[in-house]
Amino acid sequence: MGKVLQVRVSAWTFSEDEVKKTWPLLWKLVWGEGGDAIPKKGVIELAQAVFDAVRAGLIPDNEADPLRDGAENVEALRFKIEDALSSWQPKDADKLIYELEDGLDALEDIVAKF
Repeated sequence: MGKVLQVRVSAWTFSEDEVKKTWPLLWKLVWGEGGDAIPKKGVIELAQAVFDAVRAGLIPDNEADPLRDGAENVEALRFKIEDALSSWQPKDADKLIYELEDGLDALEDIVAKF
């Protein structure tokens, strides 16, 4: 890295609208119709929000309980992605991103049963 210019390896959500379209039930569960207090609503943020909602009791127990294992899984994947990126391992992060998206798909399927 230079004195002024820095190199970063990162992952970000290109379109928040795609997140809402892909996981509409999870979106509504954790952010409702507004969610304006959360300025960025990407894939990583959705994974964290689901985990936080389950862990902190922000959703009823009858909804949180079936989501608990999956929420813990996507939270662990979120940390692994961050670790891979900070370790300059974009290939590892890419593989984990697919796992994270699959985990969110599974959680969306669970929410569809409520």
